[in-house]
Amino acid sequence: MTVPRTPDVLVIGGGVIGCAIARELAGQRRVLVVDRGPIGGEASSAAAGVLGVASGDDEGERQALRRASLATFPALAGALRDETGIDVGFARCGALQLACTQDDLAGLEIRAARRRAQAFRAELLDAGGVRALEPAATPDALGGICFPDEAVVVAERLVTAFAEAARRRGATIVPGLPVLAVERAGARVTRVRVGPDWITPGLVVLATGAWGASPIADLDVGVAVVPVRGQMMAVRPARAPRHALTSGNAFLIPRPHGEVWIGATFEDAGFVKAVTADGLRMLAAHLSRLAPAMIDAPIVRAWAGLRPLCPDGGPVLGRPCGFANLLVALGHHRSGILLAPITARTIAACADEVAAPAEAEPFLLGARAVE
Repeated sequence: MTVPRTPDVLVIGGGVIGCAIARELAGQRRVLVVDRGPIGGEASSAAAGVLGVASGDDEGERQALRRASLATFPALAGALRDETGIDVGFARCGALQLACTQDDLAGLEIRAARRRAQAFRAELLDAGGVRALEPAATPDALGGICFPDEAVVVAERLVTAFAEAARRRGATIVPGLPVLAVERAGARVTRVRVGPDWITPGLVVLATGAWGASPIADLDVGVAVVPVRGQMMAVRPARAPRHALTSGNAFLIPRPHGEVWIGATFEDAGFVKAVTADGLRMLAAHLSRLAPAMIDAPIVRAWAGLRPLCPDGGPVLGRPCGFANLLVALGHHRSGILLAPITARTIAACADEVAAPAEAEPFLLGARAVE
């Protein structure tokens, strides 16, 4: 494939964030996306695809950002199907958050009231209500909250659809092409070496997930990103739950074709993307706690991914201080799939030098408010 030498935009990173940005910018601009590995081959393809807002712990500005992005998914899923023929698997399967102790139950009562005050649908259930709604849930559940509007997508399909839509709008997407060097003159990135070629982009967008600014280490963009390993496994029970089941950091997600995904671990393992015996033990404990009747289900596979965490809070979006033609979209941690649409719109607004979506403004460099 011929690599354009003078693209209007160079997107470094071909995960869900980079591909969503490429789709948003392509058409009116000549866009080149490069990635050191396969497109969507890192955290994006390892993600569970959960689009959770009401069932999550975020409040305030982070909750508003997640809520605004979730609201775009029904139309986005239809648009991607029209543009590419790919069904991204968007479905409002709902989430059932379980309480297995009296303290958990008291906390859920407070959460249900708070979520209803925030205009989310949240139905508080007693033990009988949990069993009636979801027979697969643990019989130890004393109660729960049903969030019927929580949704899922098939993450790898979403990345593929964003990439294909970007290509159909004229973007060039090249996997297996690492960034090897960067040159700067004053406030501008003047040249970038990708593989054997030097290119001269008009604008550079950094969307490199857990690798942060390391591909352009010679440039100090002022954003720290660290990898957080997450292990998951898939089982195939005789009967899958109808809803996502959650408790704390544990979750079970029913997937197409009868699989159930169990997640997830949160590990400081550097860039070691390995499945470990200890990780599988923790995942089995999650399954036993949430749906013990499935503990004998055969394991289909297990995998791991590296989430991009900004220790100072994220995501981090926009133009770093001192750069005229560099934008960053980093630090999405557990929420890259959910936040891809609003991130793409925000980076496009920064490129056009117009107002970003209001919900994204607190996460723009120079205006970040970390809660």
